Amino acid sequence: MSVVLSARTSAQIASEINLIKCRTDKIILQNCVQIGRCLTEAKAVLPYGEWGKWLKEEVSYSQRTAEHLMRIYREFGSKLASPGEDLPDSNPDSNLSFSQAVVLLGIPAEEREEFMACHDVENMSKRELQAAVQEKKQREELVPIVRVTQKLRKIQPKTVLPTAENRKYDEQFALHRDNMLSAYNELLKTLVAQSRIDTARKEVNRKKALEIATNMVKTLQEYPPAIRTNMDIETDNPG
Repeated sequence: MSVVLSARTSAQIASEINLIKCRTDKIILQNCVQIGRCLTEAKAVLPYGEWGKWLKEEVSYSQRTAEHLMRIYREFGSKLASPGEDLPDSNPDSNLSFSQAVVLLGIPAEEREEFMACHDVENMSKRELQAAVQEKKQREELVPIVRVTQKLRKIQPKTVLPTAENRKYDEQFALHRDNMLSAYNELLKTLVAQSRIDTARKEVNRKKALEIATNMVKTLQEYPPAIRTNMDIETDNPG
């Protein structure tokens, strides 16, 4: 068979291949949503105990695969797809690929819409999206859930600083807070960029950042620390 020489460059050919892959991935997601809908419908009408047998004999699916497809339907199509209809173009998830949808399952449904609004998910690669989801989970791990137990105690009068002096400290706090948040966001961007070229080195730097942040959180649990003394006061006991 003779080789046909193309007038296109290899980059142009790769671009077309990637476009077809992207379209195929989106079609796969839409088909998985439809299959998940059908499986949900079938499970509802089958007699108790027949579900596993029906899956194996009629559609050659394991129960694990079926549950995965039904979850994709619940998460991405249950409110929009109806029997015999395709997903409408207005669906906010209609531009997702199957690979992206699977990664997004790692985010709770109630948080997914906000995540997608903050990230250009449609134009992110699977690897970039996985990194973004992982960063979200790591940020949540850094924020401790502090439960304060209120105790009855005698309230001691406190000295109130003058308004002008209080305002000065509020302004200083706001400045340092904004600098911390800005530096934190830049740190996350750096880790994302480094993960694309050197995952191992990125992980070393991530652990260093996590250690620093953990120590900061621990310190701020109570700051300034309470003043303690090791002096014992002795009293004379008349014998």
